[in-house]
Amino acid sequence: MAWFKIRTAGPFRVRSKQRDDETDVQRIAKLCGFLDDFRTAITRERDGLRARHESTMERAAFSQQSLENDRPDPAMSLIVDELTDAMMRYEARLRTLERQLAFVTEMRDWADRFPLENGAICDCRQTAGSEHINPRS
Repeated sequence: MAWFKIRTAGPFRVRSKQRDDETDVQRIAKLCGFLDDFRTAITRERDGLRARHESTMERAAFSQQSLENDRPDPAMSLIVDELTDAMMRYEARLRTLERQLAFVTEMRDWADRFPLENGAICDCRQTAGSEHINPRS
């Protein structure tokens, strides 16, 4: 039967250990690059949000002081309430971003240790930084 015809063009070949090691190094480097990109994006969002949060806190403090020192103004009271709500949302988002950052940092640390703990010779800190690996490749 033709289905079971054995190819006799040459001996059975297996990929070399060097090629497997190179593939593993590239794969770990890609993972480390992804994690570095995630960490950078989260850090940027957190830093921008912190700046907006501080600005909102200052505006809320001045608005509250104005409300307390001047005659009562319903519009100012509404502004203080809106600023307070915004600060609470910012604080909740900052906590979420800190948890995400801790998670990604832990994953990155684990990715650094993984090759060493599994017999491979790869240091993500060196490999990921030396070349940019296209995440879609």
